[in-house]
Formats: sequence, C-alpha cells, structure tokens
Amino acid sequence: MIIEKIDPSLFNYFKNEPNDKGLLGITHNKIVDIPNFISKEASPKMIAYFESMAEKWGDIAFYGSSGMGLMSNDPQLNNFGLSLSFFNDLREKFKEAVELVFERKVKANTSHAQKWDVGGFANPHSDNSDFDGNPNAFEINKYVAILYLNDNYEGGNLYFPDHNIEFKPPAYSLIVFPGGVENIHGVSEITKGTRYTMVSFWDFEEAEYSDERQLEWEDEIKKVREFQAKQKEEWSKGNKFA
Repeated sequence: MIIEKIDPSLFNYFKNEPNDKGLLGITHNKIVDIPNFISKEASPKMIAYFESMAEKWGDIAFYGSSGMGLMSNDPQLNNFGLSLSFFNDLREKFKEAVELVFERKVKANTSHAQKWDVGGFANPHSDNSDFDGNPNAFEINKYVAILYLNDNYEGGNLYFPDHNIEFKPPAYSLIVFPGGVENIHGVSEITKGTRYTMVSFWDFEEAEYSDERQLEWEDEIKKVREFQAKQKEEWSKGNKFA
C-alpha cells in the first residue's frame, strides 16, 4: 500500500533551482510532487483509522485545522486493514523520498495526521524562520513532506505567493519542499468537504544546536501554543482568528 520504489523520472517539478534565500543552509530549492506515494486502497483505511480516534485530534496549527500524533504499532491498525508497522514504514519511505530529492541525509523531527474542515486555511508562512529568513524556534524544520490522502474537497489549494504557484495536490501524492523563506506557502480556504494530509518535518542529519539556543526556543514555542489556543477557542465559537 506504500510505494515500493521511488522513481525520480516520475517526479513533477514546480520549482528546481539554486536557492538564494534563507540563512539555514538550504542550497537548492525544489518543490516536487511524487505521485501515487500510497495506493488508492490505503487512503480510506488511513482516514477511517484517524476518524476512529476523533478525541485525539489536538490543537489547531492553523485556523480550522487540527493535528494528531501517530502511535507506532497501535493494535487498532489491524482493524482497518493496516499493518502494525504501517506508519513506521511510511515514515521511513518519507525519509527516503526527502533524501532522494535533496541528495543529503536527513533526520526526522515530527510527523502527524492533519485535517482541515470547512473554513480552514493557512496564511502565507515559513516553517522555520521569519519573513526575512532569520531562524526561529522551528529552525529544525528544514524540509517538509506532505502526503495528500484525498482530493474530494473544494478549496484547500497549496500556494506559494512569491513564485505565483498554486495547485490542488492530487490524492495519494507526496509534496516535498524546503519550507522556509525560499518557499513562503499557504493553504486556501476549504469551502466544501474535509482535507486530510499527513505531514512530516526533517532536519539535516548532522545538525546540532546549543543548549542556549534550545532554551531560546522554549519561550517562542510557548507563545505559539498560546496563539494556537486562542485560535481554537475562536474556531469553537465560529469566529475567524488568524
């Protein structure tokens, strides 16, 4: 149910050029669509599994979206036709894809399921810096790989305003790109249906950070979590807060 062999000849490139932005050592900018990363049969099984644990959908990262951490070897996976190692195997395949696209070794940060309900959207943002490219508390997120589980929704386009790129990722595809200032990106508002994705973030394998730098991250992350809590509260009231 997961792609067996990743074939670079099938990659669809929206961007492929040297990177002249950012301060994090991203030497090449690529926005790549890897089609059919999972099978048509796998997607509904994954979505059904996620929705069976509705109480675990957590705080929203962006307005109208919520996330769920994934438990390795969860016995409930078998109830949905998924192997106990399914998500571990999928993460390993994500890693293989990111390393193949960018030709360098990476290490995992986080991965999670994410769903976007009607009204959800993400304003243009960088995953690891401010809009001038200065690193923030999420600087470990050099690359992002997003698996799209469905496309039977309206709105929800992925867009890169600085590149004049906007598209609706096909179901079952993996979109890989550096998520920093070189690729400011957002998600247009969902107008119908529910958008399901699985998101993973990756850092350089050799990256190390001082204790002092990690302490600085803590205060910034605390502020982000407070902002997210306000978003969640306003979302529950039916109000927009972005």
